[in-house]
Amino acid sequence: MKIMLKNYFNTNQGRIFTAFILTGILSVASGLTLVKSATGASANFSLETSNKVLKDNIKPNRLPRPVANAVLRDLARRQGVFTRQLQIIDYNQQTWRNGCLELPQADEICTQALVPGWRIVVSNGKENWVYHTNNNGRSLRLASANTPSENLPNKLPTSVKNAVLQAASRRLQQPISQLTIIEAQQQTWSNGCLNLPRPDENCTEAIGSGWRVVVGGVGQTLVYHTNQTGSALRLNQKVNETTLNPVQIPASELPPPLDRDIVFRQISSGGFAGRTYETVLLKDGRLIRVRIGDANDSERSVRRVSVQQVQEFVRSLKRSQFSQFRNLSYPAPSGAADYITYTLTSQEGTVQYNDISQNNLPNNLQTAVKAWNQIVASAQS
Repeated sequence: MKIMLKNYFNTNQGRIFTAFILTGILSVASGLTLVKSATGASANFSLETSNKVLKDNIKPNRLPRPVANAVLRDLARRQGVFTRQLQIIDYNQQTWRNGCLELPQADEICTQALVPGWRIVVSNGKENWVYHTNNNGRSLRLASANTPSENLPNKLPTSVKNAVLQAASRRLQQPISQLTIIEAQQQTWSNGCLNLPRPDENCTEAIGSGWRVVVGGVGQTLVYHTNQTGSALRLNQKVNETTLNPVQIPASELPPPLDRDIVFRQISSGGFAGRTYETVLLKDGRLIRVRIGDANDSERSVRRVSVQQVQEFVRSLKRSQFSQFRNLSYPAPSGAADYITYTLTSQEGTVQYNDISQNNLPNNLQTAVKAWNQIVASAQS
C-alpha cells in the first residue's frame, strides 16, 4: 500500500492538476464571496468588550493590553474573523519551563530558560482556544483549539477538572496544556467503585453521584469516571482499550498539500480490487472523484454540494478538532489483509486510517469521518 501511494504521489500530480483544469477553477468573484461571508459573520463580542471583561475580572495581576491584543489578533487571523467577535474569558500568569512556552513543534530545540508569561483562554461564545504567551505578547503559541464549550457544563467542579487533567497527563505523558476536556456529563453510579470494579474487588452498593469526563490528547481520548468532587476517579479501561495508538506518518509518505481552492481530499487504496481513488471537495461545492491509473477516465465523476454544505463541513472539522490528528496514522491490526486505507487531508494536515479499525478511532476523528461521508453521500451529479 505504501508503494502504491508513493507511486501515486510521484506520478499522478500532473494528471490530477489537468483534471482540475478541465472542470474549471473557482472564479475570483466566488472566492471573494467566500472571504466576505467568512469575515462578515454576526458579532457580539469586541476587543473593547474583552478589555471590559479583563477590567471587571478581579485578579491580583491584570493582563496587559498588548498581550490581549496580540492574542485576539492572532486568533482572528487564524479563524478569518474580526477581533470584535472574540472575547478573553480567562487568564493566569504562568512561568513556562522553556523558550517554546511548553509547546514545542516537531523537531524543535527549545531553550531551557524560564519564561514568565500568561495562559489565556479566548472564546467566540461557542468554542474556546488556549494560548501561551510571554510577558509582552511578542511570543505566543496556540495550545489547544476549538474546544466545544456547549459540551462543558458550567457546573463542572474545578476540582474534578483538575483531577482528571492531571491523571490524563500522567497516563498520556503529555503536558496539561495539550489536553482538552471534550465532554463532561453528570452521572449516578450504582456502587462505590464508580461502576468500574477491579478484579476480585468488593464494591459498596451505595449509589453516588459523579461525572463521566472525556479528555482529548494528541491523537487519543480517555474516559474517566469520578465522584462529585474528583477525589475519587477511575479510567474506563473498557472504552480506552479499543482506542488505537497512532504513529507519525513519515514526511516522505505524506501526500502533497492541498491547493488553496480545495477544502478536503480523500485517497482510498487497497481492498480486494487493489484500486486507488482520489476524491476532492472544492470551495465552490464540486466533488471530483477519479480512479488513479484509469487512462480513459471511465471512472471519473464530478458531483456537487451547496456552498452552505461546504461551509458547514469546515465548521464540523473545527468542532471535531480534526487538526489535532495532524500527520498521524492509525495502522491496521497485525496480520490484517485486504483492508482499505483512507488518507484524509485538510488545509491543516493529514490523517490516515483503515476500514477495519474505523470504529475504534478516537471519537472526534470518527465525527470528522462521518461528516465527510455525509458530504459524499449528499452530493448530486
